[in-house]
Amino acid sequence: MFIITQIEDQIRVLPQDLAKTPVDAVTAVIEQRFVDKVIPNLGHVVTIYDVLHIEGGFVYPNDGAAFFKVQFRVVVFRPFVGEIIVGKLKSCSREGLRVSLDFFEDVLIPEHALQDPSFYDEAERLWVWKFDGNDMYMDLQEPIRFRVHSVKFSAPPTPLELQNATGDDKLLGTAAKPFSPMVVMGDINGDGLGLTTWWAG
Repeated sequence: MFIITQIEDQIRVLPQDLAKTPVDAVTAVIEQRFVDKVIPNLGHVVTIYDVLHIEGGFVYPNDGAAFFKVQFRVVVFRPFVGEIIVGKLKSCSREGLRVSLDFFEDVLIPEHALQDPSFYDEAERLWVWKFDGNDMYMDLQEPIRFRVHSVKFSAPPTPLELQNATGDDKLLGTAAKPFSPMVVMGDINGDGLGLTTWWAG
């Protein structure tokens, strides 16, 4: 679920931060630039692991900031296909389920990947698994065990793409239709998958 990956980048330290040690100064910039962000085709950066090497500290004319070449490692959330993960059921809609891992919110389980047979209860706005004649409701905020089906990365839309977008796509990047640079697609159609309370004891 987590990997450690090495990155090399040029880090710009502002003049007011130059009184700090180089490690503290570049670490603060790295945290701001990378932590809780998605690196395309790599994953969601959770935290800095360590700083391996710092060189430079050059100040360019008319700038005042110092530029360091830094090698560092970060902990990245990048689940593998088939991995079993437990999260919390965040919301239900006719399209399926959204699951939260606390540090990562974009886990989707589409309706075709739910336990079979399942149906959507319009009154309760919850999905229900029909098991041996019993209605097993998928209640919000309950722990849910799912299997990773795929991990998808998307580039943010360009201003031109947004300008030429039609219909629902015009809302991409807004509160109504937020943009997700990384989405984990899961499924719960299997023994031991779904709400953990279904399989307890």
